[in-house]
Amino acid sequence: MSSVEQNEYAAEVSAMQAEFEALHIPSNIDPRLLSLWMEREQETIEREQQKTMPPPLPEQSGRSLTRLFPAYIGIAVMCLAIVLGLLQGQEPTAILQTACITFLVYTTLGFFVGMIVEHCVSDSVETLLRDIVQRSREENKLP
Repeated sequence: MSSVEQNEYAAEVSAMQAEFEALHIPSNIDPRLLSLWMEREQETIEREQQKTMPPPLPEQSGRSLTRLFPAYIGIAVMCLAIVLGLLQGQEPTAILQTACITFLVYTTLGFFVGMIVEHCVSDSVETLLRDIVQRSREENKLP
């Protein structure tokens, strides 16, 4: 990137940050979500200027729902299968076999549920932030 392009990029990022800081943002929105959204917007500007393929997504700092759901669901169902097997008086090998199979099945199911939930949460947060920015822009245009 040439120095002129860097200056243009820096000016655009500065203008976006100034516009962002001037927004009226409700107090119930987590500031970490706002900073994540701001980073995504800056990356979008940079990609548009460079006209390149988007970089791979950075590692998420928190726990991913696609990791949490399979773990919780799989472990809960495995424990339930063990308890039910003990209550029914099954053989230990049959209990463990059933528990392992249910763990694998419900962990896979939990992964897909986690993907869906993560996508829905991400979309709703992004939509909320875009609405806030749009309302703020409309309020600033009115005399």
